[in-house]
Amino acid sequence: MTDIEIKTEWVDKAGEIMEVLHVDYDKNELRFKWLNNPNRKRERVISIDKFLRYAVPVIRAKEVSDKPEPVKENPAKPGQQFISVWDGESQLNFGQSPNLQLSNQDWLEQGMHAKTVKFNIGAGGLPPEVNWEDHCAAIAMIDDKPAKALASILLWGSDTNWNWSRHFDEVVQYLAANMIERCNKDKRAAPQACTHSLPELARLMARMVLHFELYELWDVYTVKGRLQFSGIKINVNTYSHAWLTYQRQMLQDLFDMVVNADHYVSTYRKELSAAQ
Repeated sequence: MTDIEIKTEWVDKAGEIMEVLHVDYDKNELRFKWLNNPNRKRERVISIDKFLRYAVPVIRAKEVSDKPEPVKENPAKPGQQFISVWDGESQLNFGQSPNLQLSNQDWLEQGMHAKTVKFNIGAGGLPPEVNWEDHCAAIAMIDDKPAKALASILLWGSDTNWNWSRHFDEVVQYLAANMIERCNKDKRAAPQACTHSLPELARLMARMVLHFELYELWDVYTVKGRLQFSGIKINVNTYSHAWLTYQRQMLQDLFDMVVNADHYVSTYRKELSAAQ
């Protein structure tokens, strides 16, 4: 495993500077923060392996290949489902964004797909081992529907046999509702030149934010390309000046949902350990 020096500055795929705060090689996890992005103030904990797939030291940044060439921007029809994605790097990047890493994600993923019944659990005075049912119960105990839906997507979304469209829609509805509430407080209505109503615009933006963060597409598309891909019919300049703030707030809501889910899973895990 690569040695990681504390306080060494790193850079992620989007060019954001990151700082490693703590490394635990025994648990294969590290804690880090972004240095210059005001929308990413919270410290995050992810596995070392995932971090090294996502970032390189600043001193080696020049060795990293430049950003990929923008893909051809194909307009998407309004209402197009985002569940199906283009092949290639985006599929490999699913759920790898540090913003969407649950602190207990590696623990949750252990044994999730090995549903083997063990009839000697607890035999010989040994405590029953944690199995897939315990991990699933940790998600079930998340007492927040949008956070539970997002956690489920992060854990099982890469499984092609599982239809996670309902969970995707739950997160989208939550993000869109928050945006509408903020717009009402700001007394902001949909742009006059926009064909979308405010609820429709909020829904399309929420789908874009969730989809682009899940598959790490932000640095692949231009702003114009993102809007076209997402079926958002609005002038690029208008979006950048009036609506980009709401996009950033949606991202923050998404990060807060991860933190919320983390809290419930950590609490369950502590209670499970205490009971053994």
